[in-house]
Amino acid sequence: MSVEVGRRVFVGSVAAGLPLLAGGSATLAFAQRQTGATRVQDPVFDQLLTDMKGAVRSLSQAGSGEHTRRLASSLRVLAAWGASKQIDSRVKETLRDVVRREGRDALLRRNLDAAMFKAEARGFGFDGTSAVPLPVPAPVDFATRQRIVDDLLANGVTARWQAVAATLDDAARALDRVASARAAGVTLVAQVDPSVCRMIQQEMSNLNIQMVFWCAPWFYWVPEPCGMATSAYLGVAAVGWWYGC
Repeated sequence: MSVEVGRRVFVGSVAAGLPLLAGGSATLAFAQRQTGATRVQDPVFDQLLTDMKGAVRSLSQAGSGEHTRRLASSLRVLAAWGASKQIDSRVKETLRDVVRREGRDALLRRNLDAAMFKAEARGFGFDGTSAVPLPVPAPVDFATRQRIVDDLLANGVTARWQAVAATLDDAARALDRVASARAAGVTLVAQVDPSVCRMIQQEMSNLNIQMVFWCAPWFYWVPEPCGMATSAYLGVAAVGWWYGC
């Protein structure tokens, strides 16, 4: 794998506690921590990421519609921020450059380093004290990877962030219904709506692949690309766990 460590690599994303790629990940992690590269400054993004991390930490301890809506709201604002920064065009351009440089097949076959993901997820509340167990990113089949990559190359990411937010809104309403029934002493015959779980699983597959890309040394022009994707993945995973998917 070609590692472009010298191009203002996103040190901040690693320092915040985030997963890296399998294949050369130890070398990349060391290089990112040792380089003196300047972190991209964006106070709006910084606040968004702080809010997302706070929502995820809350979800790691308790499942509620309120925490879920907090994360959904942050993702909608993130999409608006991305639109204002022409993020979609830059993401498409970046991924096309990677395809030209390394080949499409190499892009499709990238995976997260599971050990690094486990170590770095502690920064999001999954440190052995959380009520939610650390999620294990499930393998994504090659056909699904192709569809996700095709969508990113054609449309960018902001629409996907909006889609994740919409899924979280549906999940928040479902969690509210379960909580209301329990408070009233009512046991629901079917507490889990399969359609909500299908949406959650779909978004987790998308976010799994997005983590692979955002945690690569390509998006140095975003303040904490890996933290953004990891927050979203862990949050959606926690919501799915609380709902019983």
